[in-house]
Amino acid sequence: MKRSKIYIAAFCIITSSTLLSSCTKFLEEDPLDTKISSQFWKTPADAESAVNGLYFGGVPYLNNIDVDGGWTPKATMWGGIMSGLFVDKRKDRTFTNASENSTYNIESFNPTAQKIWAEYYIGISRANFVITNIPTMEGILDAAKINNYVAQGKFFRALAYFALVKDFGDVPLIDAPFTSTEGIYKERTPAADIYRFIEQDLLSIAEGDALPNKAFYANGAYVTKPLAQSLLAQVYLQWAGAPLNGGTEYYTKAADMAQKVISGGQHALIDAAGTTNGNNSAFNVIKTTKSSNEIIYAKEYNMTSYNVGNSYPARSIGAEAFQWKDAANNNVFRPAGDVMYNAYLPANVLLDSYAPSDIRRMEKQFFFRNYTDATGVAHTLNNVGNWLWFDESSLRNGRDGDYNIPMIRFAEILLIAAEGLARTGREGDARGYLNQVRRRAGLSNETASGDALIQSILTERFHEFPLEFKIWDDIRRTRLYPEANGAQSGRLKWVPLASATIQNKPEGTAKTGAIPEHALLWPIPLNEMQANPALKTQNPGWN
Repeated sequence: MKRSKIYIAAFCIITSSTLLSSCTKFLEEDPLDTKISSQFWKTPADAESAVNGLYFGGVPYLNNIDVDGGWTPKATMWGGIMSGLFVDKRKDRTFTNASENSTYNIESFNPTAQKIWAEYYIGISRANFVITNIPTMEGILDAAKINNYVAQGKFFRALAYFALVKDFGDVPLIDAPFTSTEGIYKERTPAADIYRFIEQDLLSIAEGDALPNKAFYANGAYVTKPLAQSLLAQVYLQWAGAPLNGGTEYYTKAADMAQKVISGGQHALIDAAGTTNGNNSAFNVIKTTKSSNEIIYAKEYNMTSYNVGNSYPARSIGAEAFQWKDAANNNVFRPAGDVMYNAYLPANVLLDSYAPSDIRRMEKQFFFRNYTDATGVAHTLNNVGNWLWFDESSLRNGRDGDYNIPMIRFAEILLIAAEGLARTGREGDARGYLNQVRRRAGLSNETASGDALIQSILTERFHEFPLEFKIWDDIRRTRLYPEANGAQSGRLKWVPLASATIQNKPEGTAKTGAIPEHALLWPIPLNEMQANPALKTQNPGWN
Protein backbone atom coordinates (compact mmCIF):
# COMPACT_ATOMS: atom_id res chain seq x y z
CA MET A 1 0.00 0.00 0.00
CA LYS A 2 1.58 3.24 -1.09
CA ARG A 3 1.66 6.18 1.31
CA SER A 4 0.14 8.58 -1.21
CA LYS A 5 -2.68 6.20 -1.99
CA ILE A 6 -3.93 5.65 1.54
CA TYR A 7 -3.93 9.34 2.34
CA ILE A 8 -6.03 10.40 -0.64
CA ALA A 9 -9.54 9.51 0.50
CA ALA A 10 -11.40 11.79 -1.88
CA PHE A 11 -10.87 13.61 -5.15
CA CYS A 12 -12.75 16.21 -7.13
CA ILE A 13 -11.99 18.41 -10.09
CA ILE A 14 -14.33 21.28 -10.88
CA THR A 15 -14.42 23.67 -13.80
CA SER A 16 -15.86 26.62 -11.93
CA SER A 17 -17.68 27.47 -8.76
CA THR A 18 -20.72 28.31 -10.87
CA LEU A 19 -20.92 24.76 -12.22
CA LEU A 20 -20.59 23.24 -8.77
CA SER A 21 -23.41 25.33 -7.36
CA SER A 22 -25.77 24.67 -10.24
CA CYS A 23 -25.25 20.90 -10.65
CA THR A 24 -28.10 18.63 -9.69
CA LYS A 25 -27.57 16.66 -6.52
CA PHE A 26 -26.85 13.39 -8.25
CA LEU A 27 -23.69 14.98 -9.63
CA GLU A 28 -22.62 17.04 -6.63
CA GLU A 29 -19.18 16.66 -5.09
CA ASP A 30 -17.62 18.90 -2.49
CA PRO A 31 -14.15 19.94 -3.67
CA LEU A 32 -11.20 19.04 -1.48
CA ASP A 33 -8.72 20.62 -3.88
CA THR A 34 -8.99 24.29 -4.78
CA LYS A 35 -7.39 23.81 -8.19
CA ILE A 36 -9.71 24.46 -11.10
CA SER A 37 -9.57 22.18 -14.12
CA SER A 38 -7.27 24.46 -16.12
CA GLN A 39 -4.70 24.28 -13.31
CA PHE A 40 -4.94 20.53 -12.84
CA TRP A 41 -3.61 17.70 -15.04
CA LYS A 42 -0.26 19.47 -15.30
CA THR A 43 2.03 17.19 -13.30
CA PRO A 44 2.51 13.48 -12.61
CA ALA A 45 1.38 14.18 -9.04
CA ASP A 46 -1.94 15.54 -10.32
CA ALA A 47 -2.55 12.35 -12.29
CA GLU A 48 -1.52 10.11 -9.41
CA SER A 49 -3.81 11.89 -6.94
CA ALA A 50 -6.74 11.63 -9.36
CA VAL A 51 -6.22 7.88 -9.79
CA ASN A 52 -5.66 7.27 -6.08
CA GLY A 53 -8.94 9.01 -5.33
CA LEU A 54 -10.78 6.29 -7.25
CA TYR A 55 -9.94 3.76 -4.54
CA PHE A 56 -11.65 5.64 -1.72
CA GLY A 57 -14.84 7.02 -3.28
CA GLY A 58 -17.72 5.40 -5.10
CA VAL A 59 -18.29 1.70 -4.49
CA PRO A 60 -15.26 1.21 -2.17
CA TYR A 61 -16.68 3.89 0.11
CA LEU A 62 -19.82 1.84 0.72
CA ASN A 63 -17.81 0.05 3.40
CA ASN A 64 -17.78 3.34 5.30
CA ILE A 65 -21.30 4.73 4.65
CA ASP A 66 -24.09 4.47 7.20
CA VAL A 67 -27.51 6.11 7.48
CA ASP A 68 -28.09 9.01 9.88
CA GLY A 69 -24.59 8.70 11.35
CA GLY A 70 -23.65 6.88 14.52
CA TRP A 71 -23.23 3.17 15.04
CA THR A 72 -25.35 1.68 12.29
CA PRO A 73 -25.01 -1.08 9.70
CA LYS A 74 -22.72 -0.07 6.87
CA ALA A 75 -24.07 0.23 3.33
CA THR A 76 -22.49 -3.11 2.42
CA MET A 77 -24.75 -4.74 5.04
CA TRP A 78 -28.07 -3.32 3.85
CA GLY A 79 -28.89 -6.05 1.33
CA GLY A 80 -28.24 -8.83 3.84
CA ILE A 81 -30.48 -7.13 6.38
CA MET A 82 -33.25 -6.73 3.79
CA SER A 83 -32.95 -10.47 3.08
CA GLY A 84 -33.67 -11.28 6.73
CA LEU A 85 -30.69 -13.61 6.74
CA PHE A 86 -28.78 -11.10 8.88
CA VAL A 87 -30.08 -8.99 11.75
CA ASP A 88 -29.18 -5.51 12.94
CA LYS A 89 -29.39 -5.94 16.73
CA ARG A 90 -29.40 -2.20 17.47
CA LYS A 91 -32.71 -1.54 15.66
CA ASP A 92 -32.69 2.22 16.02
CA ARG A 93 -32.81 3.20 12.35
CA THR A 94 -35.84 3.58 10.09
CA PHE A 95 -34.33 1.36 7.41
CA THR A 96 -33.75 -1.57 9.77
CA ASN A 97 -37.23 -1.43 11.25
CA ALA A 98 -38.90 -0.98 7.88
CA SER A 99 -36.96 -3.95 6.49
CA GLU A 100 -37.89 -6.24 9.39
CA ASN A 101 -41.55 -5.20 9.20
CA SER A 102 -41.66 -5.42 5.37
CA THR A 103 -42.72 -1.78 5.15
CA TYR A 104 -41.47 -1.19 1.63
CA ASN A 105 -42.37 2.45 1.06
CA ILE A 106 -40.32 5.36 -0.20
CA GLU A 107 -40.44 7.21 3.08
CA SER A 108 -38.61 4.38 4.86
CA PHE A 109 -36.06 3.57 2.18
CA ASN A 110 -35.42 6.94 0.52
CA PRO A 111 -32.53 8.11 2.78
CA THR A 112 -30.72 4.81 2.25
CA ALA A 113 -31.27 4.91 -1.51
CA GLN A 114 -30.03 8.50 -1.63
CA LYS A 115 -26.79 7.62 0.13
CA ILE A 116 -25.80 4.86 -2.27
CA TRP A 117 -27.02 6.63 -5.43
CA ALA A 118 -24.96 9.72 -4.62
CA GLU A 119 -21.85 7.71 -3.81
CA TYR A 120 -22.05 5.70 -7.03
CA TYR A 121 -22.22 8.85 -9.11
CA ILE A 122 -19.33 10.39 -7.18
CA GLY A 123 -17.28 7.36 -8.22
CA ILE A 124 -18.44 7.69 -11.83
CA SER A 125 -17.62 11.40 -11.87
CA ARG A 126 -14.09 10.77 -10.64
CA ALA A 127 -13.57 7.98 -13.15
CA ASN A 128 -14.86 10.13 -16.03
CA PHE A 129 -12.39 12.88 -15.17
CA VAL A 130 -9.53 10.36 -15.20
CA ILE A 131 -10.61 8.68 -18.45
CA THR A 132 -11.06 12.01 -20.24
CA ASN A 133 -8.13 14.05 -18.95
CA ILE A 134 -5.28 11.58 -18.49
CA PRO A 135 -4.89 11.11 -22.31
CA THR A 136 -4.23 14.88 -22.61
CA MET A 137 -1.06 14.49 -20.52
CA GLU A 138 1.26 13.36 -23.32
CA GLY A 139 4.71 14.71 -22.61
CA ILE A 140 3.98 14.63 -18.87
CA LEU A 141 3.28 10.90 -18.62
CA ASP A 142 4.61 8.15 -20.87
CA ALA A 143 2.19 6.14 -23.00
CA ALA A 144 2.23 3.10 -20.73
CA LYS A 145 1.34 5.19 -17.69
CA ILE A 146 -1.47 6.95 -19.55
CA ASN A 147 -2.94 3.63 -20.66
CA ASN A 148 -2.68 2.19 -17.17
CA TYR A 149 -4.35 5.17 -15.51
CA VAL A 150 -7.18 5.19 -18.06
CA ALA A 151 -7.66 1.46 -17.51
CA GLN A 152 -7.99 2.01 -13.77
CA GLY A 153 -10.58 4.70 -14.46
CA LYS A 154 -12.56 2.31 -16.65
CA PHE A 155 -12.46 -0.36 -13.97
CA PHE A 156 -13.95 1.92 -11.34
CA ARG A 157 -16.52 3.36 -13.72
CA ALA A 158 -17.62 -0.18 -14.54
CA LEU A 159 -17.66 -1.10 -10.85
CA ALA A 160 -19.94 1.87 -10.07
CA TYR A 161 -22.33 1.24 -12.95
CA PHE A 162 -22.53 -2.45 -12.05
CA ALA A 163 -23.58 -1.52 -8.52
CA LEU A 164 -26.05 1.07 -9.83
CA VAL A 165 -27.78 -1.22 -12.31
CA LYS A 166 -28.13 -3.99 -9.73
CA ASP A 167 -29.58 -1.63 -7.14
CA PHE A 168 -31.75 0.64 -9.28
CA GLY A 169 -32.26 -0.96 -12.70
CA ASP A 170 -32.46 1.71 -15.42
CA VAL A 171 -30.21 4.64 -14.51
CA PRO A 172 -28.78 7.75 -16.22
CA LEU A 173 -25.66 6.93 -18.24
CA ILE A 174 -22.97 9.59 -17.89
CA ASP A 175 -19.78 8.74 -19.77
CA ALA A 176 -17.89 12.05 -19.71
CA PRO A 177 -17.27 14.81 -17.17
CA PHE A 178 -19.59 17.80 -17.20
CA THR A 179 -17.82 21.07 -17.99
CA SER A 180 -21.02 23.14 -18.07
CA THR A 181 -24.64 22.75 -17.08
CA GLU A 182 -25.64 22.01 -20.67
CA GLY A 183 -27.09 18.51 -21.02
CA ILE A 184 -26.88 17.83 -17.32
CA TYR A 185 -30.37 16.33 -17.08
CA LYS A 186 -30.13 12.71 -18.19
CA GLU A 187 -32.95 10.23 -18.68
CA ARG A 188 -32.73 6.69 -17.39
CA THR A 189 -30.93 4.32 -19.76
CA PRO A 190 -32.32 0.77 -20.00
CA ALA A 191 -30.48 -1.70 -17.77
CA ALA A 192 -29.50 -3.87 -20.75
CA ASP A 193 -27.66 -0.90 -22.28
CA ILE A 194 -25.93 -0.18 -18.96
CA TYR A 195 -24.70 -3.78 -18.89
CA ARG A 196 -23.40 -3.46 -22.45
CA PHE A 197 -21.57 -0.26 -21.49
CA ILE A 198 -19.98 -2.01 -18.50
CA GLU A 199 -18.97 -4.93 -20.72
CA GLN A 200 -17.36 -2.55 -23.21
CA ASP A 201 -15.28 -0.84 -20.51
CA LEU A 202 -14.17 -4.10 -18.95
CA LEU A 203 -13.40 -5.96 -22.16
CA SER A 204 -11.15 -3.10 -23.26
CA ILE A 205 -8.97 -3.60 -20.20
CA ALA A 206 -9.46 -7.32 -19.46
CA GLU A 207 -8.26 -8.27 -22.95
CA GLY A 208 -5.53 -5.64 -23.33
CA ASP A 209 -2.16 -5.13 -21.68
CA ALA A 210 -2.66 -1.74 -20.00
CA LEU A 211 -3.05 -3.46 -16.63
CA PRO A 212 -0.33 -5.72 -15.22
CA ASN A 213 -0.96 -9.46 -15.10
CA LYS A 214 -0.20 -9.65 -11.39
CA ALA A 215 -1.95 -10.49 -8.14
CA PHE A 216 -3.61 -7.56 -6.36
CA TYR A 217 -1.16 -7.24 -3.47
CA ALA A 218 1.82 -7.96 -5.70
CA ASN A 219 0.75 -4.88 -7.66
CA GLY A 220 0.73 -2.61 -4.61
CA ALA A 221 -3.06 -3.05 -4.19
CA TYR A 222 -3.80 -1.36 -7.53
CA VAL A 223 -6.12 -2.68 -10.24
CA THR A 224 -4.77 -5.64 -12.21
CA LYS A 225 -5.78 -7.55 -15.32
CA PRO A 226 -7.09 -10.53 -13.25
CA LEU A 227 -9.17 -8.09 -11.22
CA ALA A 228 -10.77 -6.64 -14.36
CA GLN A 229 -11.47 -10.18 -15.57
CA SER A 230 -12.94 -11.10 -12.19
CA LEU A 231 -15.32 -8.16 -12.20
CA LEU A 232 -16.41 -9.03 -15.73
CA ALA A 233 -17.08 -12.63 -14.62
CA GLN A 234 -19.30 -11.24 -11.85
CA VAL A 235 -21.08 -9.00 -14.36
CA TYR A 236 -21.78 -11.90 -16.72
CA LEU A 237 -23.11 -14.09 -13.90
CA GLN A 238 -25.53 -11.37 -12.80
CA TRP A 239 -26.49 -10.64 -16.42
CA ALA A 240 -27.34 -14.31 -16.96
CA GLY A 241 -29.98 -14.17 -14.22
CA ALA A 242 -32.90 -11.91 -13.38
CA PRO A 243 -34.02 -9.36 -14.30
CA LEU A 244 -32.28 -9.45 -17.72
CA ASN A 245 -32.29 -13.26 -17.88
CA GLY A 246 -29.40 -13.47 -20.33
CA GLY A 247 -29.33 -17.22 -19.77
CA THR A 248 -26.97 -19.68 -21.40
CA GLU A 249 -24.98 -17.13 -23.39
CA TYR A 250 -24.01 -15.20 -20.29
CA TYR A 251 -23.50 -18.22 -18.03
CA THR A 252 -21.03 -19.36 -20.69
CA LYS A 253 -19.34 -15.97 -20.72
CA ALA A 254 -19.16 -15.96 -16.92
CA ALA A 255 -17.52 -19.38 -16.85
CA ASP A 256 -15.11 -18.52 -19.65
CA MET A 257 -13.99 -15.29 -18.01
CA ALA A 258 -13.60 -16.96 -14.62
CA GLN A 259 -11.48 -19.66 -16.23
CA LYS A 260 -9.20 -16.97 -17.67
CA VAL A 261 -8.52 -15.80 -14.12
CA ILE A 262 -7.94 -19.38 -13.00
CA SER A 263 -5.61 -20.28 -15.86
CA GLY A 264 -3.78 -16.95 -15.55
CA GLY A 265 -2.04 -18.37 -12.50
CA GLN A 266 -1.79 -15.16 -10.47
CA HIS A 267 -4.30 -16.18 -7.81
CA ALA A 268 -4.87 -19.35 -5.79
CA LEU A 269 -6.60 -20.66 -2.67
CA ILE A 270 -4.75 -20.50 0.61
CA ASP A 271 -4.26 -24.09 1.89
CA ALA A 272 -5.92 -25.48 -1.22
CA ALA A 273 -5.46 -29.10 -0.14
CA GLY A 274 -7.35 -28.51 3.09
CA THR A 275 -6.88 -26.13 5.99
CA THR A 276 -6.77 -26.48 9.76
CA ASN A 277 -9.23 -24.99 12.22
CA GLY A 278 -6.61 -23.07 14.20
CA ASN A 279 -5.39 -19.50 14.37
CA ASN A 280 -3.31 -20.02 11.23
CA SER A 281 -6.12 -21.48 9.13
CA ALA A 282 -6.75 -20.19 5.62
CA PHE A 283 -9.76 -18.27 6.90
CA ASN A 284 -7.76 -16.49 9.57
CA VAL A 285 -5.10 -15.63 7.01
CA ILE A 286 -7.82 -14.25 4.74
CA LYS A 287 -8.90 -12.06 7.65
CA THR A 288 -5.47 -10.68 8.46
CA THR A 289 -3.53 -10.80 5.21
CA LYS A 290 -2.27 -7.92 3.13
CA SER A 291 -0.18 -10.15 0.92
CA SER A 292 -2.06 -13.34 -0.02
CA ASN A 293 -2.82 -13.98 -3.68
CA GLU A 294 -6.22 -15.43 -2.75
CA ILE A 295 -7.35 -11.80 -2.45
CA ILE A 296 -8.20 -10.40 -5.89
CA TYR A 297 -9.56 -7.10 -4.54
CA ALA A 298 -9.91 -5.62 -1.06
CA LYS A 299 -10.97 -2.37 0.57
CA GLU A 300 -7.82 -1.04 2.21
CA TYR A 301 -7.46 0.18 5.78
CA ASN A 302 -4.49 1.11 7.95
CA MET A 303 -5.34 2.87 11.19
CA THR A 304 -1.94 2.36 12.79
CA SER A 305 0.14 4.05 10.12
CA TYR A 306 -2.26 6.34 8.23
CA ASN A 307 -5.29 6.94 10.47
CA VAL A 308 -7.60 5.34 7.89
CA GLY A 309 -9.37 2.77 10.04
CA ASN A 310 -11.78 -0.13 9.69
CA SER A 311 -14.79 0.41 11.98
CA TYR A 312 -16.20 -3.10 11.50
CA PRO A 313 -14.65 -4.52 14.72
CA ALA A 314 -17.16 -2.67 16.92
CA ARG A 315 -19.95 -4.13 14.76
CA SER A 316 -18.61 -7.67 15.05
CA ILE A 317 -19.61 -8.52 18.59
CA GLY A 318 -22.63 -8.22 20.90
CA ALA A 319 -23.15 -5.19 23.12
CA GLU A 320 -22.78 -7.35 26.25
CA ALA A 321 -19.04 -7.58 25.53
CA PHE A 322 -18.78 -3.92 26.45
CA GLN A 323 -19.48 -4.95 30.06
CA TRP A 324 -16.87 -7.70 30.25
CA LYS A 325 -14.30 -7.29 33.03
CA ASP A 326 -10.84 -8.79 33.27
CA ALA A 327 -9.21 -10.23 36.40
CA ALA A 328 -8.35 -6.72 37.64
CA ASN A 329 -11.98 -5.60 37.15
CA ASN A 330 -11.08 -3.42 34.18
CA ASN A 331 -13.14 -3.30 31.01
CA VAL A 332 -11.81 -5.80 28.48
CA PHE A 333 -12.78 -3.71 25.47
CA ARG A 334 -12.82 -0.02 24.79
CA PRO A 335 -14.33 0.46 21.32
CA ALA A 336 -13.67 3.52 19.17
CA GLY A 337 -16.87 5.24 20.29
CA ASP A 338 -19.55 4.73 22.90
CA VAL A 339 -21.28 1.65 21.48
CA MET A 340 -20.38 -1.91 20.53
CA TYR A 341 -23.03 -4.09 18.94
CA ASN A 342 -23.67 -6.81 16.39
CA ALA A 343 -24.89 -5.02 13.26
CA TYR A 344 -24.94 -8.13 11.09
CA LEU A 345 -25.96 -11.15 13.16
CA PRO A 346 -26.27 -14.25 10.93
CA ALA A 347 -29.61 -16.07 11.03
CA ASN A 348 -29.78 -19.58 12.44
CA VAL A 349 -30.79 -20.94 9.03
CA LEU A 350 -27.23 -20.21 7.94
CA LEU A 351 -25.38 -21.13 11.13
CA ASP A 352 -27.25 -24.43 11.54
CA SER A 353 -26.75 -25.51 7.92
CA TYR A 354 -22.97 -25.98 8.02
CA ALA A 355 -21.88 -29.63 8.17
CA PRO A 356 -20.09 -30.66 11.40
CA SER A 357 -16.81 -31.15 9.52
CA ASP A 358 -16.98 -27.73 7.85
CA ILE A 359 -14.09 -25.72 9.25
CA ARG A 360 -15.87 -22.47 8.44
CA ARG A 361 -18.50 -23.14 11.14
CA MET A 362 -15.90 -23.84 13.82
CA GLU A 363 -14.98 -21.44 16.58
CA LYS A 364 -12.91 -18.43 15.52
CA GLN A 365 -13.00 -19.11 11.80
CA PHE A 366 -15.91 -17.02 10.47
CA PHE A 367 -17.83 -16.79 13.76
CA PHE A 368 -17.21 -17.15 17.49
CA ARG A 369 -18.91 -17.25 20.87
CA ASN A 370 -16.02 -17.50 23.31
CA TYR A 371 -13.16 -15.16 24.14
CA THR A 372 -10.43 -15.34 26.78
CA ASP A 373 -8.96 -11.98 27.71
CA ALA A 374 -5.30 -11.17 28.35
CA THR A 375 -5.70 -11.88 32.10
CA GLY A 376 -7.12 -15.35 31.49
CA VAL A 377 -10.80 -14.65 32.18
CA ALA A 378 -13.14 -16.50 29.81
CA HIS A 379 -16.20 -14.76 28.36
CA THR A 380 -19.17 -15.98 26.30
CA LEU A 381 -21.31 -13.97 23.91
CA ASN A 382 -25.11 -14.15 24.01
CA ASN A 383 -25.13 -14.52 20.20
CA VAL A 384 -22.40 -15.42 17.75
CA GLY A 385 -19.89 -12.73 16.90
CA ASN A 386 -18.40 -12.22 13.47
CA TRP A 387 -14.81 -13.36 13.89
CA LEU A 388 -13.93 -12.33 10.34
CA TRP A 389 -14.22 -8.68 11.47
CA PHE A 390 -13.04 -9.09 15.07
CA ASP A 391 -9.85 -7.12 15.75
CA GLU A 392 -8.63 -7.60 19.30
CA SER A 393 -6.14 -4.74 19.22
CA SER A 394 -8.72 -2.33 17.88
CA LEU A 395 -11.32 -3.13 20.53
CA ARG A 396 -8.86 -3.22 23.44
CA ASN A 397 -7.23 0.08 22.49
CA GLY A 398 -10.30 2.10 21.59
CA ARG A 399 -9.63 2.74 17.91
CA ASP A 400 -10.63 1.54 14.47
CA GLY A 401 -8.83 -1.45 13.01
CA ASP A 402 -6.19 -2.23 10.40
CA TYR A 403 -7.63 -5.25 8.58
CA ASN A 404 -8.59 -4.90 4.95
CA ILE A 405 -12.01 -6.15 3.82
CA PRO A 406 -11.93 -8.65 0.92
CA MET A 407 -14.30 -7.72 -1.91
CA ILE A 408 -13.34 -10.43 -4.44
CA ARG A 409 -11.51 -13.66 -3.59
CA PHE A 410 -10.26 -16.51 -5.75
CA ALA A 411 -12.80 -18.83 -4.12
CA GLU A 412 -15.56 -16.74 -5.71
CA ILE A 413 -13.97 -17.09 -9.14
CA LEU A 414 -13.93 -20.88 -8.73
CA LEU A 415 -17.62 -20.83 -7.83
CA ILE A 416 -18.53 -18.51 -10.71
CA ALA A 417 -16.82 -20.96 -13.06
CA ALA A 418 -18.64 -23.83 -11.35
CA GLU A 419 -22.07 -22.24 -11.67
CA GLY A 420 -21.57 -21.11 -15.25
CA LEU A 421 -20.44 -24.57 -16.29
CA ALA A 422 -23.15 -26.37 -14.34
CA ARG A 423 -25.88 -24.27 -15.92
CA THR A 424 -24.56 -24.97 -19.42
CA GLY A 425 -24.23 -28.74 -19.16
CA ARG A 426 -20.52 -29.08 -18.31
CA GLU A 427 -21.13 -30.67 -14.93
CA GLY A 428 -17.89 -32.59 -14.52
CA ASP A 429 -15.79 -29.45 -14.81
CA ALA A 430 -18.28 -27.59 -12.61
CA ARG A 431 -17.86 -30.14 -9.81
CA GLY A 432 -14.09 -29.87 -10.16
CA TYR A 433 -14.14 -26.15 -9.36
CA LEU A 434 -16.81 -26.49 -6.66
CA ASN A 435 -14.89 -29.25 -4.93
CA GLN A 436 -11.74 -27.17 -4.68
CA VAL A 437 -13.63 -24.81 -2.40
CA ARG A 438 -15.28 -27.66 -0.50
CA ARG A 439 -12.04 -29.58 0.08
CA ARG A 440 -10.32 -26.52 1.49
CA ALA A 441 -13.16 -26.26 4.04
CA GLY A 442 -12.81 -29.92 5.08
CA LEU A 443 -15.76 -31.27 3.07
CA SER A 444 -16.02 -34.30 0.81
CA ASN A 445 -16.42 -33.95 -2.94
CA GLU A 446 -19.84 -33.10 -4.32
CA THR A 447 -21.21 -35.72 -6.71
CA ALA A 448 -24.64 -34.23 -7.46
CA SER A 449 -25.90 -33.27 -10.89
CA GLY A 450 -28.75 -31.22 -12.33
CA ASP A 451 -30.64 -28.90 -10.00
CA ALA A 452 -29.03 -30.50 -6.95
CA LEU A 453 -25.62 -29.39 -8.25
CA ILE A 454 -26.86 -25.81 -8.77
CA GLN A 455 -28.28 -25.83 -5.23
CA SER A 456 -24.96 -27.09 -3.89
CA ILE A 457 -23.07 -24.27 -5.63
CA LEU A 458 -25.47 -21.62 -4.30
CA THR A 459 -25.13 -23.08 -0.81
CA GLU A 460 -21.36 -23.07 -1.11
CA ARG A 461 -21.43 -19.38 -2.05
CA PHE A 462 -23.46 -18.63 1.09
CA HIS A 463 -21.21 -20.78 3.31
CA GLU A 464 -17.98 -19.35 1.87
CA PHE A 465 -18.98 -15.66 1.80
CA PRO A 466 -21.40 -15.09 4.70
CA LEU A 467 -19.69 -11.84 5.71
CA GLU A 468 -18.60 -10.62 2.27
CA PHE A 469 -22.05 -9.39 1.18
CA LYS A 470 -22.84 -11.71 -1.74
CA ILE A 471 -26.23 -13.07 -0.67
CA TRP A 472 -28.47 -10.19 -1.78
CA ASP A 473 -27.04 -10.27 -5.30
CA ASP A 474 -27.56 -14.04 -5.40
CA ILE A 475 -31.19 -13.68 -4.33
CA ARG A 476 -31.79 -10.95 -6.89
CA ARG A 477 -30.30 -12.82 -9.84
CA THR A 478 -31.76 -16.25 -9.05
CA ARG A 479 -35.07 -15.14 -7.46
CA LEU A 480 -34.38 -17.99 -5.02
CA TYR A 481 -34.12 -17.93 -1.22
CA PRO A 482 -32.37 -20.40 1.10
CA GLU A 483 -34.47 -22.44 3.51
CA ALA A 484 -33.31 -25.03 6.04
CA ASN A 485 -32.68 -28.52 4.67
CA GLY A 486 -31.73 -30.54 7.72
CA ALA A 487 -29.70 -29.46 10.75
CA GLN A 488 -25.94 -29.50 10.10
CA SER A 489 -26.56 -31.23 6.79
CA GLY A 490 -24.29 -28.96 4.78
CA ARG A 491 -27.33 -28.31 2.58
CA LEU A 492 -29.83 -25.54 2.01
CA LYS A 493 -33.02 -25.70 -0.02
CA TRP A 494 -33.22 -22.81 -2.50
CA VAL A 495 -36.88 -22.09 -3.26
CA PRO A 496 -38.71 -19.41 -5.28
CA LEU A 497 -38.55 -16.09 -3.45
CA ALA A 498 -42.27 -15.37 -3.83
CA SER A 499 -43.24 -18.45 -1.80
CA ALA A 500 -40.16 -18.74 0.43
CA THR A 501 -40.18 -18.60 4.20
CA ILE A 502 -38.28 -15.37 4.85
CA GLN A 503 -36.29 -15.10 8.05
CA ASN A 504 -36.55 -12.35 10.68
CA LYS A 505 -39.60 -10.47 9.47
CA PRO A 506 -39.42 -9.23 12.25
CA GLU A 507 -36.52 -10.76 14.18
CA GLY A 508 -37.33 -14.25 15.36
CA THR A 509 -40.34 -14.58 13.07
CA ALA A 510 -40.39 -16.33 9.70
CA LYS A 511 -42.92 -15.03 7.18
CA THR A 512 -43.84 -16.38 3.75
CA GLY A 513 -43.54 -13.94 0.86
CA ALA A 514 -42.14 -11.14 3.04
CA ILE A 515 -39.92 -9.78 0.23
CA PRO A 516 -42.00 -8.63 -2.76
CA GLU A 517 -40.19 -8.61 -6.08
CA HIS A 518 -40.24 -4.82 -6.35
CA ALA A 519 -38.15 -4.59 -3.15
CA LEU A 520 -35.21 -6.18 -4.98
CA LEU A 521 -34.57 -2.72 -6.46
CA TRP A 522 -34.17 0.44 -4.44
CA PRO A 523 -36.54 3.34 -5.13
CA ILE A 524 -35.12 6.20 -7.18
CA PRO A 525 -34.29 8.83 -4.53
CA LEU A 526 -36.87 11.61 -4.33
CA ASN A 527 -34.20 14.32 -4.26
CA GLU A 528 -32.87 13.08 -7.58
CA MET A 529 -36.31 13.00 -9.17
CA GLN A 530 -37.01 16.53 -7.95
CA ALA A 531 -33.62 17.87 -9.08
CA ASN A 532 -33.58 16.12 -12.45
CA PRO A 533 -36.81 16.57 -14.47
CA ALA A 534 -35.66 13.84 -16.88
CA LEU A 535 -36.13 11.22 -14.14
CA LYS A 536 -39.83 10.87 -14.81
CA THR A 537 -40.65 7.38 -13.54
CA GLN A 538 -40.22 5.71 -10.16
CA ASN A 539 -39.30 2.04 -9.92
CA PRO A 540 -42.51 -0.05 -9.93
CA GLY A 541 -44.06 -0.88 -6.58
CA TRP A 542 -42.55 2.01 -4.62
CA ASN A 543 -45.33 4.27 -3.45
